[in-house]
Amino acid sequence: MELRTNQAKISVIEPNELSMQEQGIELDYVLPDYYPDVCKLIKCFVTPTVTSESIVDHRLSYELTAEIRILYCSENSNVLQCVTQKLHFSRTAELPSGEEVIAEISPVTDYVNCRAVSRRRLDVRGALTIRMKSNAIHQQEALCDIFGKNIQLRKFPLRYQSKRLHTVNTVILSEELELGATKPPLLQIIRCEAVPLEQNAQLVSGKLMAQGNLQIQLLYSCDENHSGKLETMSFRIPYSQMIDLDGLEEQDECEIFCSVTSCELKPLTDENGNIHLLRLEAELKLSCTAYRMATESLICDAFSTEHPCKTERVKLFTSTSPVKFSEMLVCNTRLTCPDCEPECVYDAWCEIRNFTTEIDKQEILISGMLFCYVLIRENTGMPRLLEKEEPFEHRFAVQDLTELDLIQAKISSGNCSYTLSGESEITLKTELRMEGSILHCTETEVLSGISIQEEEFFNEHYALKLCFGKAQENIWDIAKRCHTSVEAILEENDLTQEQLPENQMLLIPLIR
Repeated sequence: MELRTNQAKISVIEPNELSMQEQGIELDYVLPDYYPDVCKLIKCFVTPTVTSESIVDHRLSYELTAEIRILYCSENSNVLQCVTQKLHFSRTAELPSGEEVIAEISPVTDYVNCRAVSRRRLDVRGALTIRMKSNAIHQQEALCDIFGKNIQLRKFPLRYQSKRLHTVNTVILSEELELGATKPPLLQIIRCEAVPLEQNAQLVSGKLMAQGNLQIQLLYSCDENHSGKLETMSFRIPYSQMIDLDGLEEQDECEIFCSVTSCELKPLTDENGNIHLLRLEAELKLSCTAYRMATESLICDAFSTEHPCKTERVKLFTSTSPVKFSEMLVCNTRLTCPDCEPECVYDAWCEIRNFTTEIDKQEILISGMLFCYVLIRENTGMPRLLEKEEPFEHRFAVQDLTELDLIQAKISSGNCSYTLSGESEITLKTELRMEGSILHCTETEVLSGISIQEEEFFNEHYALKLCFGKAQENIWDIAKRCHTSVEAILEENDLTQEQLPENQMLLIPLIR
């Protein structure tokens, strides 16, 4: 009987190392006529956002927006002024080859410096780092069955991620937000932060229903006798979206990652010229992925009892469906103002930068830098920003974790509360939400090909021989060495396990 083989195509994943690109920030900014002169610079912030991305022929193209926000005070005034400007960049990056490639882009601010060239001109210099992680998927052929030539097979079941469906959807939010009757009218927006919360996905009639909330933190100035008073507001905007994912099935496991592409608050004046309403225009990007699992019986070893043979092997790097995690870390940071006593605290917030994830034995370690800001009012009435950066670290155990596993994580700062712990000391309490998923990965070696040397035979002219086996030795290894079958050895020696329980002599029957 001639040799025949059956092959299966297995989806394998090729994780790639983290790559980075640098982007410089340069802005020569002249104040508009309706802004007062610069007397004291408070702070300059740069917020980078990836607004769009596409992959064509293993090349990633993306659009990057850097929003620059400069806080300052004019001469003889305690009113905090804020000017904003957006810079746009187009970048490309090479990706690994594969039948399917998914890239994750994370821009962060390295540093930013701002100086007043004159009372009307500001010079901003800084740098961004764009971190990119990509996974390429391709199909690898492996043997799942061999027939003829008295071939003996050693098989094992491989459960793997057979299909991954991916799409990116956009959610547009347009709402009118009311400051409330107890709040003073808005003069100028100082800070606006939008964070997606509580995302979840479920299958509804063959489609993916994505739901969540957009948390908006607002800090604005109000004109109360030119005192420079600041007010805070918080809004929570729900969203939902039906997503078409071609080929989606009921047994597929789905996950969604939401990011804010843009968020603008436009003041709306009433008939008296006061601003109590804001028009929210926000765009969210929903990255939706569905995973389908399959099980295939593959061959990890084979031999013929009649002829010598050669095998070809290949390593498969496969993954399971994602296992989600959600962790909370509370950080306490002390900020001091040694040369003055805070009259009041206007606002407090944090930024997370340069966080990394790594696997340490059976734990996931997430670490990074926490940049803390507290905006206060000095006893002179002048606004002042207190700053401090501190490292943070969080560990948590995960069952069956290995160094091969892949981690996707996102960190956002939740509630920031503060207490005045002294005349010139403020303690900031920050909740860090760490959400993501783990892909449990395995690397297995299987047969991809086999060739039989039909012109050669094993010259063994016996029906039975003796062989000494050692404790814990695999019956498969003995059968391969003696050119017989596992079943024949088990039957001849009344064995029920495929490992020898102790040292013993074995009867080896000849198979032809």
